[in-house]
Amino acid sequence: MEFLKKKALRFYTKALESYEKCEYDFAMFFVEQSIQLGLKFLISKKYGEIPKTHSFRILFELAEMKEFYEENLDVLREIELAYTASRYFDVEYTKKAVEKSLEVLKKFLERL
Repeated sequence: MEFLKKKALRFYTKALESYEKCEYDFAMFFVEQSIQLGLKFLISKKYGEIPKTHSFRILFELAEMKEFYEENLDVLREIELAYTASRYFDVEYTKKAVEKSLEVLKKFLERL
């Protein structure tokens, strides 16, 4: 399932590119995808299969990263909402919100 890790890292790159272009909605979407795929990578290594949920709470529990989830709960909730909001609604994210999200993503990716 190494492809999940590679995709998670590619989404991180896309998030950074979108941030640099001030495309904050895309940046948030890519941050969410990076975290989701990174979690699924960790879970698939442990259990041999990919969970069919998008819930960060469930994914972080399965990945045994509940403490990380709780420490970053406010930012992770906003990131998780971006999965739907950035695609289907006219939402705007601030530069600061994206910066915080990228910081959490970077800390998360260091654990892969």
